[in-house]
Amino acid sequence: MKKNYKTLILSTSFIVGVQCINAQSIACGGWHSLGICNDSTVKAFGENATGQIGNGNTTDQSTPTTVTGLSGIKAVSAGGDQLEAHSMALKSNGTVWCWGSNLYGALGNASTTGTYVTSPVQALILTNAISISAGGWHSLALKSDGTVWCWGWNADGQVGDGTIIDKTIPTQVSGLTGIIKISAGSYHNLALKNDGTVWAWGDNVNGQIGDGTTGTDRTTPVQVSGLTNVVAVAAGRFFSLAVKNDGTVWAWGQNLYGQLGNGNNTDSNVPVQVSGLSGISSAVVATGAFHCHALKSDGTVWSWGRNTYGNLGDNTLNNSNVPVQMLSFNSPIGIAAGTNFSLFYKADGSLWGTGRNASGQLGDGTVNQHNVASQSTVMCSVLQQPSSVSIFKNNLQIVDFNVSPNPTTGNLFLNFKNNNLKDYTVTIYNSIGQQFNFNSIVIEKDNVLNLDLSNLSNGLYILNISGNGSKFSHKIIKQ
Repeated sequence: MKKNYKTLILSTSFIVGVQCINAQSIACGGWHSLGICNDSTVKAFGENATGQIGNGNTTDQSTPTTVTGLSGIKAVSAGGDQLEAHSMALKSNGTVWCWGSNLYGALGNASTTGTYVTSPVQALILTNAISISAGGWHSLALKSDGTVWCWGWNADGQVGDGTIIDKTIPTQVSGLTGIIKISAGSYHNLALKNDGTVWAWGDNVNGQIGDGTTGTDRTTPVQVSGLTNVVAVAAGRFFSLAVKNDGTVWAWGQNLYGQLGNGNNTDSNVPVQVSGLSGISSAVVATGAFHCHALKSDGTVWSWGRNTYGNLGDNTLNNSNVPVQMLSFNSPIGIAAGTNFSLFYKADGSLWGTGRNASGQLGDGTVNQHNVASQSTVMCSVLQQPSSVSIFKNNLQIVDFNVSPNPTTGNLFLNFKNNNLKDYTVTIYNSIGQQFNFNSIVIEKDNVLNLDLSNLSNGLYILNISGNGSKFSHKIIKQ
């Protein structure tokens, strides 16, 4: 049944788009989008056939519309395809709320009754969540204890509990601990461990699991072959992506449209390096259904893969199997990608979009396609997210701090949570190892360190924090 269902999807060109795990202030699903406003409320726009906009009806919206009953939101994610799509939101209290298609239990409320819900409901059982990611018809969450939980459609093993039985409430993924980042693809999932390794499970029709096999689904997580020192992961429809700590990008799985970015269109069941990319910011990458975006340290955005509707933002409709630079647009601090469209936001809170807009998924009040990034003037100011950083040693978290804003135009704030900043030394280097001095350092109340970087040239820098027998490096963009 699973094989026949997938064949039907491919032959009729139903396309699923998936949002990456950026700062998660914005999200792209199949044909709809989400954004968090500065007041921590959520706006939604685009396709609404199964209530994924969350405003109590099923009418498409080309102008951002407030999701009913949500406040205190710190992350959003969107999944599904044009006909069956759902949305997720993470509250600051660690609870997860979902709405839209519930055909396979992706809302996590112990029900599939009615097949869809037009306003948010709470995912049961789940507490202390710190990250979320919506797949095709399943949902994924990371808890503060490093465990991963999944629910919804499970025909390919994407719930990760060793079965292929759908789950209507959150279920713990088997054998995963020490996880720091997650990403749900259409039918498979990725998880990044604190040791820099990547683990995958679910559908493997094109080798997107990355363990050297093709066609063998994985109902429990397996390690992706040959990847170490990874700092970010993102899952597309039938492919996967990872960023390493040296700023290089690696991809595996389907390559029909060049979404692996290695200069050809041949699938790969092990990671291959994306051609010509270096100095990539781990926090600002995205995979759509069949395309990718990545931010370089110089602020430029590079895109590759399918470009049928201008979603690469290079003012063409040509697919590209190597990265091409987006035109007339730079320095976003967040990126999300869906099916044939993409969204971006900048440090000033402005929202930008490129690609298909037939359902209003670019949120600019029109249904007009854009082949280069265009600003939505009707969207609220997008919530600016701090970079949350943790140091792990022997699976124990020993340092926890926030870095914000990143990118920065001058002042950089380090908030040492549950740690004494006097125990640590902070230094900054450029990408070739030269050390630089801060213009000034101010210790503020509540264990906050204020670093003035206004004397530094624009570009990528490495912030080193050491103390208590450990050392951690974090990428900073000065713009």
